[in-house]
Amino acid sequence: MIRHLTRYNLTRFAITLNELTPELKEKLPSTDSRLRPDQRCLENGEYTKANEEKLRLEQRQRQARKMQERGWKPRWFVKEKGGETYSYIGGYWEAKDRGKWESCPDIFGQVPTDQNFD
Repeated sequence: MIRHLTRYNLTRFAITLNELTPELKEKLPSTDSRLRPDQRCLENGEYTKANEEKLRLEQRQRQARKMQERGWKPRWFVKEKGGETYSYIGGYWEAKDRGKWESCPDIFGQVPTDQNFD
């Protein structure tokens, strides 16, 4: 068996799993992990920028956690009473069919400087 390795010892097939074509990109919600800027930089060999983006995204994740602790609720799920389980309440597949993702947060965007999450 011949292995065709690429950067990071991934096979060509593995690289295609993360490929982002223009047709696919226009159908994805802004929260899709294939849109992560740090991942794109890493794939392009921009290691310093990839690390900077990773650190910035980690800051965003800390902010999101604080928002959740303050009562933020998921968009398409509801927490079951008395438990830790969530149930789907609808909306995702409808948004996907319409290609309308305006209600999705920009989780990969810049960190807001006018909000204090500490």
